[in-house]
Amino acid sequence: MDTNCARCGRQVKNEENWLKAHLWASTAVFHWTCFVALLKENGETAAEQATWTGSRVAAQPPVDADRKVEVGK
Repeated sequence: MDTNCARCGRQVKNEENWLKAHLWASTAVFHWTCFVALLKENGETAAEQATWTGSRVAAQPPVDADRKVEVGK
């Protein structure tokens, strides 16, 4: 696997315990222990932000195409 952990930045190896998070059009890979620590320290909002940041896609909020507004507003 040629992916780095979105939290610690170290390379994630196939033989390790890891998690791939998918949020809308973004994905990020975490070491399992990094993901658990992120949730314990900062909650689900931090995990969502790390997924956006860890993605190759620019961090943009999801938009409802019919109403042209951000989802949740």
